[in-house]
Amino acid sequence: MNLNESTGMALANQPHGAEGNLNNGIKQSTHQHLKEKEKYWLYILSNSKHNGPLYLGDTTCLETRMAEHHQGLRRDYAHYHRLDRLVYFEVWNDHDKFVARLRRVRNWPRDMRLLLIESLNPEWDDLLTQFLGTSSNNNEVTDRNNEEKAA
Repeated sequence: MNLNESTGMALANQPHGAEGNLNNGIKQSTHQHLKEKEKYWLYILSNSKHNGPLYLGDTTCLETRMAEHHQGLRRDYAHYHRLDRLVYFEVWNDHDKFVARLRRVRNWPRDMRLLLIESLNPEWDDLLTQFLGTSSNNNEVTDRNNEEKAA
């Protein structure tokens, strides 16, 4: 009979090391659950020119990432080419599907990316203001719902 070191309780019908497998299973399912709740963002930046350079990025927090781009904290392709206009974005909840989509779009030629942008944003407007408006409205609704539950 084995003893569980953390609780001192007997582990009668488990072979040696089974408690480790149980803990690993719990950790993996918790990690998978957290992974499912997280949002994954695929986004494309450009400048004011329709034929200008494009930057395809990904993040778990689009609002923070866009602030980093605008403040010049990220010294990357977007910074050096002054790409400050959010022209396209997608949000995913499933990490595996997100990674598959990201790889697919990264392998597309420029023409395909242009078609993707123009299918949803034909005027090449900066979508950041729309996104921030939607994001803050969602937070206000959540705050109101939490206040109503507390009352």
